[in-house]
Amino acid sequence: MSRVIAHSLPNAPESEWEVMHEHEERVATFCSSFLKRLHPRLEAWGDLLGRWHDLGKYSSEFQDYIRNANAGDATSETRPGRVDHSTAGAQHAFKVLAQPMRDVFAYAIAGHHAGLADRVSSTGQKSSGLNDRLNKPVKDWSAAPSEMLKSPHLEFPFELLSKESTERCGFQLSLLCRMVFSALCDADFLATEQFMSPVLANIRRAGDAYAIGDLSKRLDAFLARFDSLGDSEVNRCRAEVLASARAAANQPRGMFSLTVPTGGGKTFSLLSFALRHAKQHKMPGVIYAIPFTSIIEQTADKFREVFEPLGPGVVLEHHSNLDPEDESRVARLATQNWDAPLVITTNVQFFESLFANRTSRCRKLHRIAGSVIVFDEIQTLPVKFLKPCLAVIRELVEMFGCTIVLCTATQPAIQYREDFRIGLRKVNEIIDHPASLYERMKRVRAKHLGSIDDSALAKKIARSDQALCIVNTRSHASALYAEICKEVDEHEVFHLSTFMCAAHRKAAFDQIKERLKANLPCRVVSTQLIEAGVDIDFPVVFRALAGLDSIAQAAGRCNREGRHESGSVYLFEPAGRRLFGFLNATAQIAKEIIPLYEDLLSLEAVEHYFRLHYWNQTDKWDEASIMQMFADPANLTFQFRTAAEQFRFIVSEARCVFIPWSDQGKQFEALIRSAAFGDNPHFRRDVLRRAQRFVIPVYENVFNAMVGSDIELMNSEMGILLNMNMYSDRIGLELDMRGHHEPESLIV
Repeated sequence: MSRVIAHSLPNAPESEWEVMHEHEERVATFCSSFLKRLHPRLEAWGDLLGRWHDLGKYSSEFQDYIRNANAGDATSETRPGRVDHSTAGAQHAFKVLAQPMRDVFAYAIAGHHAGLADRVSSTGQKSSGLNDRLNKPVKDWSAAPSEMLKSPHLEFPFELLSKESTERCGFQLSLLCRMVFSALCDADFLATEQFMSPVLANIRRAGDAYAIGDLSKRLDAFLARFDSLGDSEVNRCRAEVLASARAAANQPRGMFSLTVPTGGGKTFSLLSFALRHAKQHKMPGVIYAIPFTSIIEQTADKFREVFEPLGPGVVLEHHSNLDPEDESRVARLATQNWDAPLVITTNVQFFESLFANRTSRCRKLHRIAGSVIVFDEIQTLPVKFLKPCLAVIRELVEMFGCTIVLCTATQPAIQYREDFRIGLRKVNEIIDHPASLYERMKRVRAKHLGSIDDSALAKKIARSDQALCIVNTRSHASALYAEICKEVDEHEVFHLSTFMCAAHRKAAFDQIKERLKANLPCRVVSTQLIEAGVDIDFPVVFRALAGLDSIAQAAGRCNREGRHESGSVYLFEPAGRRLFGFLNATAQIAKEIIPLYEDLLSLEAVEHYFRLHYWNQTDKWDEASIMQMFADPANLTFQFRTAAEQFRFIVSEARCVFIPWSDQGKQFEALIRSAAFGDNPHFRRDVLRRAQRFVIPVYENVFNAMVGSDIELMNSEMGILLNMNMYSDRIGLELDMRGHHEPESLIV
């Protein structure tokens, strides 16, 4: 072959196409630099992975295919008529390398388009297992330069692996496989981007200019403006928390916890610790993980307010369901790889990515290594995934040099105890006396009302000029809102849930805050999206029965600033409404504990709650047997694909509906329509990222029923709401008006 082509360019002559040695060099350079950050010995791995990953492109069949004018995106291996070009490199690596390098290379190279595979095919997945790929006949790729095929001596970093147990060693090897796979995928994406979209590559490189030290200085300057706040007990406590966080930042890398009651200023204290710690230890960035998608934009807005003067690109908000599922050229270039100094994401995005197998979801994983990772409200982790979640946290610290900060408003829930042996060890508490801080910041009294129907509850709420009521589901929020509007002027009542898009919720929040500040009547009905990361203060709060940690979060919205001698928190059980799954399990545990304690929010009551919720549920810690899928260090018989399918925080599938709400929403609608099928990946990614604020998650069966009459399907990622009569300025999406119904949901 005269010219061996790696990538073609639409509407360009072949002389301008990318040749193989250029692509291999780019990928090798990226991949070796990524893996060097993980461990010095892995640098040589990255160079070899870059040179071997596309060996199948040397076949005449692939070269004929890419030169075919109708071939389209020839590098994709998930399109009809494709030519498999990744199996060859996997087979070569497996043949010439020693174990366990041969297995790690084979998993990564075979999966760099199709995703990490199971070692052995599961039922119904014909020829999809790694063993199948290693035994598969491939096209003749002998045109590859012989010099490139030589295998240098590679060293394995065995010091990364524990001798503690076979199970742990297997899990560590599987995590190393993921990191190597991630580095190769990101390197391949970025190398392709440099050739296909140099403008986007230059924009990405410009983002590298932001230094952690600059962010830390900017945060200090921002926080200095609060030094003159009133000398209340609450503000003194907040100042002490911040001072403790700053002092702890100089400690060595490892695991930390910050146990601060709601309203204790933990958000900026956590960020101050993280940035100072990252600067002190020359760590590349900070990842801030939050429990719920519904509250992430509020934290992102806070951070942008701080760092906006530094320019765009400092804060990356990534929680979207809009990650591309397909493997088109544009989709590959549009995926996120967390190349920002401050990433705000959700627990769902973070942990599901660490157990994912898709290239688009895994390419960011190697960038987690060496970072400071903050988990806000860590006690929200699902019981059924506790063991794999805690295992991966431990290995991020011990194998890959991360610092982890576990934050909770109640008490440490996932640290090691005699009755919780999977808990995390060697966790350093940032605050010296959390129990004393809790007593000093106690600002509410809680009372249990028992069972109550919506009509009676609405009357109780209406009696208070300013009151917040938090319920568990979107349908209950909209129904209770309607009941309260029967009692008082609807302009004094507000509704908040993810039936409203984030831009709409922010507008409602702004109105609520203005009314509270002006001491005007303001009753709010909300789902739990208001429970964390929201700086809002009511004299009276009502909370539907839920987990005790959620009740404590709700109490944090009551008398938050200590303006009253004591605020009132009323716990109630909604009559005639059933809960399911996680919500029901945690509510029932709380119901069991409540009669036993005079102070429902005491540390003793919360400890009792976690004993029942986490510590005593040994049989549920790894309900899906995720750890067993990675327990074979001898043969690396790992089941990556099956684990990805099983490791889902929220089982019910949701689809994204874009809401053209407000003038800005209509402008984004026009941009989305131009970006959906366009070939500008930067434009597409930027539009989809900013459009997240106008997106609502809807159950898939409801989404499908609405397609055509109410929703226009744009692509596999998103639909646009056509029937705006279904969207109310007061409560958002009204499914009932067209006979659509969702079950009582975890999507709040």
